[in-house]
Amino acid sequence: MVTAAPPDSVIDEVDLELINALQVTPRGSWAVLGRALDLDPATAARRWRRLTETGLAWVTCTIGPARHHEFCMAYIRVSVAPGSFDSVAATLLEEDSAPYLHHVTGPSPLLVVIAVRNPAAVSAFLRDVLDRLPGVTSYQAEIRTVGYSEPSRWRLDSLDPVRRGRLPPPAGESRGFTVDETDRALYRLLHIDGRTSFADLAAGTGISQATARRRVNRLLDTRHLRMRCDMAQSVSGWPITGVLWVHVPASSLDTVARALGNRAEVRLSCTLSGSANLLVMVWLRTLEGLTEFERVVGELHPGLTIVDRSVCLHTMKQMWRQLDSTGRVVRVFDPNRISFPGVPSPAEEEGLRS
Repeated sequence: MVTAAPPDSVIDEVDLELINALQVTPRGSWAVLGRALDLDPATAARRWRRLTETGLAWVTCTIGPARHHEFCMAYIRVSVAPGSFDSVAATLLEEDSAPYLHHVTGPSPLLVVIAVRNPAAVSAFLRDVLDRLPGVTSYQAEIRTVGYSEPSRWRLDSLDPVRRGRLPPPAGESRGFTVDETDRALYRLLHIDGRTSFADLAAGTGISQATARRRVNRLLDTRHLRMRCDMAQSVSGWPITGVLWVHVPASSLDTVARALGNRAEVRLSCTLSGSANLLVMVWLRTLEGLTEFERVVGELHPGLTIVDRSVCLHTMKQMWRQLDSTGRVVRVFDPNRISFPGVPSPAEEEGLRS
């Protein structure tokens, strides 16, 4: 739980540069980050502490591309009866398998994203959770087939090229190895705070500091683990989220999905199982920007048809963090409850052994 902060908490240009640097190098030392930003390391650390303590920015971890084949993500639009929104949202917020929950415009006001082992587990969620949840009137679920861009790749772009060039390059390529229970414990600690020191990681997992360093670096270098730095959207300069359900002819789907994923506004680009076969989520500077984005991508990709669109009113849950209406973190979910894709929770591990 973070400490309370006034809604008008101020982020200045130096803070934005620091966040951008941490998006590029989430676990960079304060010496490296300070040198890149022309800041004293102690000043950089102090600024970051203020941002995290007020819930305005944070570093966490996600499962990397090397393990994406081990889980299934579904995007589910949920319609609710009048007067039932709060109770349905409160229940879905607590769902361990749901890293995201959005309140959006349109006839289906809740967009819940689940990450589970396989399509059969999606079926179980629909039957055991949504079918039995009072207030849910209908839902429509689609499974992600290919991910092209994800929020961990989105950049604030506050740094000039010179300062960006002072930061270390990204992690290397994937190669196979077996993830064990110690690696899973590291996942959970880094979920709470992606900048947890190697000393604290070692203490939390019962291994040496050198082993913790080696294991974390191996997970990052092989893309089994990906770090990400997030921030409250309200202070990002991109306060509006647009959600577009798009149809693209199969012959050009890969090309269009990749091209959209490379645009600065795009936080998410992934193909889906339905007739709207591409989902695009964008951060925009104004509401008018959604119309402009649609115009530009329509001109660039004439075969693209926007099937449906909505504006996100409130991202209620993001990567197992509860956010307030400004996008600040107000609660971090207990990682021992979370069923990380490809990383069983302690309860699941016990069940697999029994």
